[in-house]
Amino acid sequence: MSGDGAPGQTTEEVRRRVEELGWWYHHFELPSGVWTGTGEPPAYDPVERWELFEPHLPDDLQGKSVLDVGGNSGYFSLRMKQRGAGRCLMVEPVVEFVDQATFVFEQFGVEVDVVCEDVHAYCLTTDERFDYVLFLGLFYHLKYPVLVLDRLAEMTKELMIFNSHIEGIPPEAPHVDETAPSALGRMRRSVAMRLDPSQGAVAREVADVDRVELQSPSFPRMSFLEGAYRGDLSNWWVPNYEALEPLARSAGLKVLARPHPEMLVAEPERYFGTARYGELVFPRYGKAEGGPVFPGEQRVFVEEVRKAHAYQARLRATR
Repeated sequence: MSGDGAPGQTTEEVRRRVEELGWWYHHFELPSGVWTGTGEPPAYDPVERWELFEPHLPDDLQGKSVLDVGGNSGYFSLRMKQRGAGRCLMVEPVVEFVDQATFVFEQFGVEVDVVCEDVHAYCLTTDERFDYVLFLGLFYHLKYPVLVLDRLAEMTKELMIFNSHIEGIPPEAPHVDETAPSALGRMRRSVAMRLDPSQGAVAREVADVDRVELQSPSFPRMSFLEGAYRGDLSNWWVPNYEALEPLARSAGLKVLARPHPEMLVAEPERYFGTARYGELVFPRYGKAEGGPVFPGEQRVFVEEVRKAHAYQARLRATR
């Protein structure tokens, strides 16, 4: 891309504004040819992530609604709008990222509604549903991630892209007979199948596991992070490879594809609906050792992330 920025802005003015907006997590090119940030880790090129799930989207999203939670500087919302999406809503709690996204949308001349809000709070205070939901790189930053996943699944009408950092690697092909009776094997097969109401009693029986099976290294699980993870206080839960698909299925989603170990493409399969309980009171929370307090708008998060990754870089340099 090349040329000036938004109407009335020169390339130099765009470059100066990019610098004023601080550190950028998404590193991509603006219409003026100016790139957002330096691209030094932990910043990354979002094009690579986009190319993982873009083949699973229709060529034309004309009139489709999109929800992008934890949208950062807006790259994925931008791409959905460029693909023809109608209403697009981005939810982002970090004030600096909201300012960046607003600037990006102005540069590309697209209209995206931006809400600076904690994603927990947003999901629990809206009835709106969307054709497409982007849940990218946020799950492990949430104190109550499964609650948010359940709400987003209910809010999804056509397709969800679910991406999370995970621990572990994809398991190798088993060296034993998969048909051999095993509580873990039976459980995996049963949760992967669509439950037949007429076979409810049987389904419940084969899904049962015991304490021994819970100790298996390959059992679906999530690790809770009381303190910092890789120097970052904003992380709370990290699922293993085995857990990502069961989490989606338990939310009523059908997994259509896994284009990357950390990414699922899923569609609604079972609709659970919603329930109201008066005016719910949501707790504030934070790490015992300091850092930001949630929910609410965040301003210190960006600097905390930069410090965390600088710390990790120093550790790698000493190894």
